[in-house]
Formats: sequence, C-alpha cells, structure tokens
Amino acid sequence: VSIDDIQFDTKQISGSAEYQFDILSDTDSVYLDAQNFQKITAELDNKSVDYIYDQRRLILQKKFEKGQSHILRVTWTAQPKKALYFVERLSTSGKREKQVWTQGQGKYTSNWLPSLDDVNDKIEFDLSIAYENGYEVLANGSLVGKEVGQEKTVWNYDMQEPMSSYLVAVAIGHYSRKEEVSDTGVPLELYYYPDDEPKVEPTYRHTKAMFDFLEKEIGVPYPWQNYKQVPVKDFLYAGMENTTLTIFSDAFLVDSIAFNDQNYVTVNAHELAHQWFGDLVTATSGEHHWLQEGFATYYALLAERHIYGEEHFYGQLLKNTQELIMQEVDDANTSLLDPNSDSTTFYKKGAWVLHALREKVGDSAFREAVRAYLNAHKFQSVETDDFIKAVETASGMDLSEFVEKWLVNTKFPEDDVFDSIQKSPFIQTHVATDCKTYNSDCPDYPASDISDLTKIKIIGQIPRQIDRRAFNNSLEVRRAIAVNVLRVDDDMKADYESLLNDRSYITKENALANLWTNFYTDRAMYLEKMKNVYGSNSYNVRFAWLVFNLNTLEYQTGQESKLLEEMVSYTDPLYNFELRMNAFTYLHMLDEFEETSIKNLIEATKHHNWQFKKFAKEHLEALKNNPEHKKLIKKLMKDSAE
Repeated sequence: VSIDDIQFDTKQISGSAEYQFDILSDTDSVYLDAQNFQKITAELDNKSVDYIYDQRRLILQKKFEKGQSHILRVTWTAQPKKALYFVERLSTSGKREKQVWTQGQGKYTSNWLPSLDDVNDKIEFDLSIAYENGYEVLANGSLVGKEVGQEKTVWNYDMQEPMSSYLVAVAIGHYSRKEEVSDTGVPLELYYYPDDEPKVEPTYRHTKAMFDFLEKEIGVPYPWQNYKQVPVKDFLYAGMENTTLTIFSDAFLVDSIAFNDQNYVTVNAHELAHQWFGDLVTATSGEHHWLQEGFATYYALLAERHIYGEEHFYGQLLKNTQELIMQEVDDANTSLLDPNSDSTTFYKKGAWVLHALREKVGDSAFREAVRAYLNAHKFQSVETDDFIKAVETASGMDLSEFVEKWLVNTKFPEDDVFDSIQKSPFIQTHVATDCKTYNSDCPDYPASDISDLTKIKIIGQIPRQIDRRAFNNSLEVRRAIAVNVLRVDDDMKADYESLLNDRSYITKENALANLWTNFYTDRAMYLEKMKNVYGSNSYNVRFAWLVFNLNTLEYQTGQESKLLEEMVSYTDPLYNFELRMNAFTYLHMLDEFEETSIKNLIEATKHHNWQFKKFAKEHLEALKNNPEHKKLIKKLMKDSAE
C-alpha cells in the first residue's frame, strides 16, 4: 500500500495498492470494499479490466479459475467521513500541531483504504506513507526505510504476518519516543508529545513488566516483530489494539500526580493482551466477540494482579460482579454469545467466564488449552467452540454444562461467582463489613488494620461519623474522605486542610470545594494556595478554582471578566474534548454562555467523537430554553451554513 498524498486542509487521501491473491475456486468476480471514494481505478496483472464501482465495492467482473494467481492494482482518492481523522491540538508550549490518525474497528478501514472488511480475511499489509517533513509517521510493523525529500518524507513499514484489515493503522503527529526491550528481545516503542517528557514514566509505568508477564502467562511468544504505542487527541475510545501499533487517548498522558487518580495501566494491559486475543486470533463474528474482549479484560486483570497484588485483583472481580448484577437488576442481561450484547457483558462477564473456567479445570490445563488454542489458530479466525474444545482436550472434562450456564444462559450465575470470590479472605472481610445500618464499631474501622478498599467502602457509607483518625491513612483512603466527607467541623479543619497537599487532583478539587464551603473566612487563603494548580488533563482543579474565585468577593476583586474569559477560552476546538466538556458544563451552570462559547458548542455538535457530539447537542438544546440564546444560536448556525 502506498499512501502518496494526505491533505490536512481538505481531509483528503490519495494512494495506490497492489493486492496479490490466489483463486481458490472458480468465480466470475472478485471485489474490494471501498466506501464512498471520490475516485478509484483498477488494473489486473498490469492490464485494464472491466470493473464496477457502486460507492461500496470495487467489483471486477471476469472469469477467474481455480489455481490462478493475480495482482490487482488500485489507485484512489477519498475524503473519508469516518475511520481517518484530522485534528489539531494545542501543545503545552502553546503551539498548534496537526495530527492524522485512523480507527478501523469493525468495518471502517475501507473508508480510506480499499480493503476487505470481513474479519475472516487475513492480509499481510506493507505500508508506504508520504507526509510533509517534520512529522513522525507510524504504521503497522517495522520501519524498514525512510526517504527524506525536500517537502515530504516517505516512511516504509513492513508487516511479516497477515492480519484483518480493521487492524491497519496510521498515526501522524509531532512525537518523541522512548525505547525499551522486552526480556525476549521485542522492541517496545513508547511515543509521547515532545513537551510532555515528564509524563512519560507515569504514563507508561509497568509497560515492560506487563509485557514480560503476559508473554510468560499466555505461554505463546509475542506474535509480531515489534510493539508501538502512541497517544492521540480526541480518540473515539480509551485505546485500540491495532496490530503492533496501539493508538490510545492522550487523556491517559498523565503526570505523577494524575497517575494516582486515573492512569493508563489497565488500558495498556488490555490493548497489549489483544495482540494475542483479537490480533493473532480473531473472532469470526460478533457472536464470538467475547473471545477478544473477555480475554483481553481477563489477562489485563492478571497483569494488574502481578503489579498490584491479590487484593486489587479480587477487588476488581467484585467491582465487575456488582456491575453485572446491576445489569441483571435492570433486566439488561444478555447471553455472552449474543452479538448485540453490550460491553459490560463482553468484557466483564467474558473475564468472569475465564476465571471460573480456570478454577474448574485447574491452572495447568487452562494454560495448556490457551497455548494449544493460539498455536492451532494463529493468524486465523476462531469461534467459541475452538477454545472450548481446546480446554476439554487439555482437561479431559465435558464442558457442555459450563457452556450452557456461563455462555448461553442470559442469567448471571451469582451463586457460583460468590462461591468463587469468597475464597479470598479479603473479600470475606470486605463483604462482611457493612455500615449501611448503624453499627457502633463502624467509626473505628477507618483507623483499624482492615484493607484500604474496605475503609473506602465504610467512608462512603458513614461520612458524617468519620473522625480525625481516618486521616492517618493512604492516599486512596484520604481521597475517599475528600469525596465523601462534605461537612467539616473545626476540630477536623487542620487535617482536612492537609488534603490540599495530597498527590491526587481529585483530592485537591474536592478538598478545595469542601473547605471553601465550610470556612467562609478562609476562602481567600484556600484560593491563593491553589491558584497555580490545574489538575488533570480536564483541568478539574482549575475549573473549581475559577468558580469559587468568581463567588469570593474578598479575593481578586474586579477580575470577573478575566476569569470568565479564561473559562470560555477552554471551549476552543484546539483543546481536548474532556476539557471542553468541563468548560461547557461550568458555563452552563453559571449561565455565562456568550457568542464565542455558543459558536464553539455548535462546532462540537459535528465532532467525530460520538460521546462529545451527544453532549454538545444536549447542551445546545438546553440553551434554546433561553430566548436570547435561542436567537443567537439561530444566527450563528445560519452564518456557519453560508
């Protein structure tokens, strides 16, 4: 595949591709998927050939005979509405930077690359990409050459094994790179924005350890020649496991403080596990989607257990259990083999199936089965029976009842689940410790030697009974105090003020809010202390500070316009959508929308990220309840259409 031209301003891509293929049986046509291309032409074996293009497929009509080999050359120009995204971001130093990246999950790659959407077709893709000088260009496989011209650089990537077309990926932007090597010699390339070097270690923390662990735990060597990870702005999901090239949301590019609130570790492990489960073996259809998401979720849990220990592992299993029970309470539970199931089923229930199955057949048989399953079907597509048969062979057990109960049945097997997790002493204590109904011992629990997770649970249940002793705890428990203990008495004031110094932006944000609310005379002091703290990538602390500043007359008087102007500035499309959502939410709460912010909200209703688009549409509709806003919205929408 040769990508000859990518035009950022017009969001256009042009290129050519040569597909080498063999005819396995007689047929009168072959085709490639190609969605809504502006221009597409084809040659077969260097000769013109009759073809039809119906805006969905390029169809070659010819008598193809079994045993023949052919080369199909396709040239095209496209202006994709999905799968290839062009974004601008604002760097830490204030520079506007361009990014181009792909997201092909499902059947979307054919929007920018003539290919085969069927996941059962495996193709070895080698990509050559030309882009203007000064950018890093990433694609699947190994970089085998780079040709630097006067205006453009051509980047040549080689894949050594076949994959499904939805896993083809490209990412272009301004990046620096940190390199590591796994214990087995696999190159690990960790990309980041040049201005964000302090975020590299916390963002990619435990990467090598998890890679080495998964290779040993799965028992099958990493199947590809290298592994790259790259963050992008306004990604559609948390991450995507493109073969050898995971693309993930730059919301996970965190500093050492933000790491303690929300970090990349779970997503990192999940997308890495997909390199085996999803990339090496791919589910034939949605009915078997759990073979990808359930496996990736389970092996990510195992990797986290390796890093954080047993309590974390069982705590996550319990959390997943609670989500699945709530799903059943809402009568939304489905079979794991239902292609229309939601992510809770595919991810969480799928992981539980593997944990329960491992307990049933034992570690040795389970590991043997996974190795046999992957080795027998590598670079192929799989169904649930392929895995179950491998486990039956390794264990010598008939698993038909297990399959019926766990995979086919829509009911979540709660009794079996609780029998399993109650094997953990931590879970036994955690479940037994319950203060929803008053217990005289409950206020003492946060000062005891029970687990942090149980202390957090208790603080959430009896926040008004928490005393000073609870502050002598871990960062996680102190964060729970900041989030749950809203009324602060004088005897707790000094301890509560110490929360402002914690290495957690969630703690800082909530502590500021609660101290500002409870101690009127000290408001200016708290605001002065926190005036240079911005918080996470969504500026959670900064927005709280701005709102409280606007409502504190004795602090920075006469600055109202400047403060609101700053808040409005964060609605600009150059900022990440999480930050913009915060800005729009606070402006709505303060009833301070004006022309610039409304214009940016209208722009957001056309955003490629569906979550943000939905958010923007809902807020725009709500604004129309104000006649003045409604009038301005109508004018701005008319102006933008002209």
